[in-house]
Amino acid sequence: MKHLDPDSTGQFVDLVSMRVIEAQGAEVFGPHRHNFLEFTLVTDGSCRILHPDGEKPTRPNTLYLYHLQEEHGAICNGKDKPRFWVLHFNLNDSLSETFVHLRQPRPAHRVWELNPEQAGAFQWMFWQIFNERSARRKHFDFAVSTWLELLLLNIERWCTESGGTSLPLNTPPNPDVARLWHLVNQGVSRPNDDLSFLFESPNYDSARHAFRKSFGCSPREMLFRLRLEYAKNLLLETNLSIKEIAAKVGYPRQHDFNRLFKRQVGVAPSAWRENPLVSR
Repeated sequence: MKHLDPDSTGQFVDLVSMRVIEAQGAEVFGPHRHNFLEFTLVTDGSCRILHPDGEKPTRPNTLYLYHLQEEHGAICNGKDKPRFWVLHFNLNDSLSETFVHLRQPRPAHRVWELNPEQAGAFQWMFWQIFNERSARRKHFDFAVSTWLELLLLNIERWCTESGGTSLPLNTPPNPDVARLWHLVNQGVSRPNDDLSFLFESPNYDSARHAFRKSFGCSPREMLFRLRLEYAKNLLLETNLSIKEIAAKVGYPRQHDFNRLFKRQVGVAPSAWRENPLVSR
């Protein structure tokens, strides 16, 4: 995404990467830190969060905000299978002044237990951001920034005593569509010849039509979009080689991965890793 001057364009938020990570058994997402803000919403299961204030047991629908260079991670017990909805972003100073709760200096004051309505709204807005970012329609960067600002506004309201409800938004996808989205997400690391499980899922034909209506693309196209975001997360948060990352997102041949990444992002994976806000 091109980094724009908010004074001239109205864009106040830069999205760096986003990813839904589904724990598979006993997993440890080791401590790491980076030069961006991060939201992590934990849903669908419990885990232990490696937090700047120490290890914390975490229940479903808990939202964390990490500031720059705050070390964090997670430990999954193998019994639950939590999902981690992760957003990496930069926030312009002029906008950050608006969101008091996002600026809290103590990490303990940036942990919120959401109710089901709030957690559902977060996930739905996450999908909207992802759709705009990955479809790359005209003015997608403005749309991404706008959806992020709406998400920040919702979170600020949830943090206040008087503003627990979400902004009135459209209805989230039905459960079959949401289930298919997560099934597609599980296939991100599999090569193309190992995706039969996706098309053999219950009610696939009817869910596929509803999926396209909700997200504007087929499940297969969504798979390619999710692979790109997974690759960006691996570039940001690991020291894996480009070849290793290509294999982890379903591309046995690094050349195929490099070509796809550059076509979609505008620069090679190595250049994006060096500067995620590099201009196209």
